[in-house]
Amino acid sequence: MLVDKRRARGVIYLDLRKAFGAVPHDVPVSKLERCAFDGWTTQWLMSWLDGRTQRMVVKVSMSKWRPVTSGVPHGSVLGPALCNIFVSALDSGTECTIGKSADYTKLCDAVNMLEGRDAIQRELNRLESWACVKLMKFNKATCKVLHMGWGNSKQKYRLG
Repeated sequence: MLVDKRRARGVIYLDLRKAFGAVPHDVPVSKLERCAFDGWTTQWLMSWLDGRTQRMVVKVSMSKWRPVTSGVPHGSVLGPALCNIFVSALDSGTECTIGKSADYTKLCDAVNMLEGRDAIQRELNRLESWACVKLMKFNKATCKVLHMGWGNSKQKYRLG
């Protein structure tokens, strides 16, 4: 471990805001097709996502029913599974170590030299671009930086 070797380490915890909230249904389905899922599975998933409606209720007022064209039902088992598949290529070509889960990403690297600090910033820039292309956003209020190790310069990083 880098900290045991008296090397400073920067760890950034990133939180995808409503991971699938704004992603149109056809995007994760096409990702499944690119991952070689069979036609029956992708068609089943699309039929599970498609055709849902929702409405807003405030006190005694109700809106009209509207089609739901993005996101997955809250609390479903498939939501985190789809998100994991969707972010599976997030770490391809990365300079740093990336850990992923359904809607959280952990980015870390040695930061005792300028190259390591710059690598983390480049990765943050790349991840922000990835999120924009995928119609996702990071919840900046819940993203955190952890400075570990001896002589850590406590670098400030930017997201977006």
